[in-house]
Amino acid sequence: MAIVRPFPFKQWTSIDICLGLITVYDLASCPYAEYSAPAIRHACVSLLCFVAYLISRRLFTSARAGRILLQGSCLPVGAALFLAGCSFFIFRQSVWTAGFQDMYHLRFLFRPLGYITNVWAEILLVLLGWVCLIRRCSNLFVFAVTGAILLSFSRGAYIAWGAYLIVWMLSVTPVREKWRLPAIGLIAVVLAGIFFQREIKTTLQMNRTVSQQRSTEGRITATQAGWNAFVRRPIQGYGNGNYAHAADRWLNQDSTMPYTSFAPNILIRLLTEKGIAGSLLFLILAVAVVRSLLKHPERQENRIIGCTFVAIIVKEMTQATLFDTPFALLMLYIMLAYLQKEETCGEEEQPRPLWANSQLTIPVVLSVLYLVQLQFDLRRKENNRYLQESGEAWKEGKYTEAIRRTERTEKQTSGLINRGMIYMQYYRTTKKNEYLRKASEAFREAHCRHPDDVEVRYLSMRLYTHARMPERALPVARELATNYPKHSLYLAALSDVLYQQNQKEAALQPLTEAIRYTPRLLTGQRIRELKRHDRKFYDALLQQLCALTPADGDSPADYARYGYIARWCGNRALSDKYLRIAVERLPNLATPWHLLGDDDKYRLLIYGAFRKKQPTTDFFENKEITDWELFVRSYRHKFESRYGCLLTDIGTR
Repeated sequence: MAIVRPFPFKQWTSIDICLGLITVYDLASCPYAEYSAPAIRHACVSLLCFVAYLISRRLFTSARAGRILLQGSCLPVGAALFLAGCSFFIFRQSVWTAGFQDMYHLRFLFRPLGYITNVWAEILLVLLGWVCLIRRCSNLFVFAVTGAILLSFSRGAYIAWGAYLIVWMLSVTPVREKWRLPAIGLIAVVLAGIFFQREIKTTLQMNRTVSQQRSTEGRITATQAGWNAFVRRPIQGYGNGNYAHAADRWLNQDSTMPYTSFAPNILIRLLTEKGIAGSLLFLILAVAVVRSLLKHPERQENRIIGCTFVAIIVKEMTQATLFDTPFALLMLYIMLAYLQKEETCGEEEQPRPLWANSQLTIPVVLSVLYLVQLQFDLRRKENNRYLQESGEAWKEGKYTEAIRRTERTEKQTSGLINRGMIYMQYYRTTKKNEYLRKASEAFREAHCRHPDDVEVRYLSMRLYTHARMPERALPVARELATNYPKHSLYLAALSDVLYQQNQKEAALQPLTEAIRYTPRLLTGQRIRELKRHDRKFYDALLQQLCALTPADGDSPADYARYGYIARWCGNRALSDKYLRIAVERLPNLATPWHLLGDDDKYRLLIYGAFRKKQPTTDFFENKEITDWELFVRSYRHKFESRYGCLLTDIGTR
């Protein structure tokens, strides 16, 4: 950074200042963020992008350096597109080999370069603008990128690409250049339509299939959840990377809905994470970018960059993935630098104080921030090492050593939760009241620090259930089941508490509902013990489950769950009927294919297009699973994303 020598502060443009303020705001949000770990990760990305922007600003002042940067990117861009193309055809072959005829419902299995399709589509839109700037071999690259956008089968990408073409047609001159991109796009559309007519047609229909309708409904629900979170902290927001955690209580406490960390649109994400204060910075940046674009309207590069930013904004309004895609964000920063390649003036000659010297101040600040991040990273790795050692010790039966290792982790919220979990498991093993007290205190303190982490309340309630203290567990169980009536683990826990109090009739309904939402509970220890020790309750439960039938408007996933339950109840004909309805409407449901005997399709959906074939005996659905394992599987991603460290897996081995 010091070698490249960024521009002095007095020569900074309005875009430079806006990006600098956004970076400072991102860094300043780390201490007050609801969960600091994701805020720190995003602040690091923001800082690195800003540094790359400053370096690019200096490099683009040299025509030769700028040309080398643009043309030198041809090779990596071409290699990425080639690898993505190869992976697509492997994906297509795997889908057809398994017996599927339509790839649209299975596009989630396509992971070019490790990206999910919506994120990959965003990268492609950025690359479309970039290859238009390169000029050399741009027709070939434009065709390849356009084809990749079409083969993503992403509705948001199609809409954004259409917006790109419209702005291109309205702004670009001369006429030959104006029609170049639409002509290439038309060729790509015709070829894609010939070979993938069904998938292209489904994508263009936008809201015809059940999955499209559910996706649209889910984004509307997510928008409302994000708004609910925003009104609670409207000024400063929850901090970068905290959208999913802020909206969790309204969005991700339903066992029938898939978990997603992406916001439904960029406006909700900005308001939720950055609040009004941070969102205003982006509004000012948008104004500054528009002014810069209009300052030199005759420049073709400005028009290309304008088309790119319009496409990205449109794409972000369908699903906000930009801030979770460092590469796309970095490329946009570099494009902003390219936009201002002529915005320079002579070097200052008068002496400046040290704090005003960007060539000294910025490298020093970066060095300090790097040391802070290094310290944070070292502490995180040390905590994770202790947790891994604790897990190994527990596996070997060295329980006290496992506890000692866990207690060496920092006593932050994550450490308290991990301590509480291992204390609880040790109490279940030894029945020592000392560890019941320790676990209770750990969960109580963790809840006080982060009351929005609903799962901590579930852990404390489970602790009292294991301790046979239903009078202490019941209020929490009722609260969770009332607030989140479609969370199967909370309903099952309420049933357990009521059963302990000998309120068996009251315990029957929540357990039935829990199984309705998560039929895998039927394979757990609870049902096996009920069948062995309380046949009357078991028969009543079986009768309730046999009476479950789909209602009007139920989704294919609901039919799949009813089919699973009917199969377990012994009604194979009814089960097959429900399961076939489910897979006809939504072919990407895995379990119904397994129950219907089509393990090739099930294997593809479970293990993906690039995994070796697994034996049927290893299938997930064939294994008994406990409530604890289901909880850890659903909570692990949330926990590690929120706190930036591992969640102990003690008790799931």
